[in-house]
Amino acid sequence: MTFYLLALSVICVFPYCKISIMRQPLWHYLIALSVISAYFQSYINLYALLFTGLYVVLYYCALHTKRAIIRATLSTIFIITSLALALHWVPGFNNLPIVINERITSDAIAFTLYANFDKAMAGLFLCAYFYSNLDSSKKPLKADSNKSILLDAKQPVLIIITTVFTALIAALTLGLVSFNPKVPDFWLTFIAINLLFTCVAEEALFRGLLQTKLSKIITSTRLAILAPVIAASVFALAHFAGGTNYVLVSFIAGLGYGYVFYKTQRLEWAILCHWLVNVCHFFLFTYPMLSKI
Repeated sequence: MTFYLLALSVICVFPYCKISIMRQPLWHYLIALSVISAYFQSYINLYALLFTGLYVVLYYCALHTKRAIIRATLSTIFIITSLALALHWVPGFNNLPIVINERITSDAIAFTLYANFDKAMAGLFLCAYFYSNLDSSKKPLKADSNKSILLDAKQPVLIIITTVFTALIAALTLGLVSFNPKVPDFWLTFIAINLLFTCVAEEALFRGLLQTKLSKIITSTRLAILAPVIAASVFALAHFAGGTNYVLVSFIAGLGYGYVFYKTQRLEWAILCHWLVNVCHFFLFTYPMLSKI
């Protein structure tokens, strides 16, 4: 129940979900229920529960503090705290194991999959922070805006297809993976966790916050493309544990995620692009990579 509630709260944080109860968005209630459930099911202990409470207070203070300097300081602390959660640096979270050290195919390295409460919660609040800070002209809340998105879907779809193809061909060329179609038993759990707990958190951080901040700093129109390039570089370096070739493929994929966000200013497109790269990798190629690497 804990992770179903958490997944629903992530879904409902997006602007398309306009359901409110007593003037509070539905996701507020869902994450509260999820945290309570997690505590009683021992997915978080008392320390993590107290930390979560402080994290929520920090989120609201970072959003609503009036003085610019204090708000900037609190926002920085909030982002650092979110990063610590996403990287599992905060003790007290007992994430749910789904697959432990399993070789999906005989030529692959061992794979472990968790339903990470800490990372998913960080992604949820990073998304909420991103959408709360959007300029009114960019908020995708109106019906005419939604119609415009449907009409303008051709360009982001093309970018996504190009990104999926380029990133996976690069991984194949560099010898990270081999073509190996498969449907593992846990495929449905994987695609749900990867979308709602992994891609949402990473795109909210790297594109929603980092790239958006860089775009505000880089005011020159000619240099605006540097924002997605820098964000992609940081994203790639975050995957350094996989080796040089893995960093290079991550950079190529990150460029695609950043570019579709740059062209649309819609976090949803970046999340979808990231997820489709991962899903195609999972079903069609060695996952996560060849054991000889």
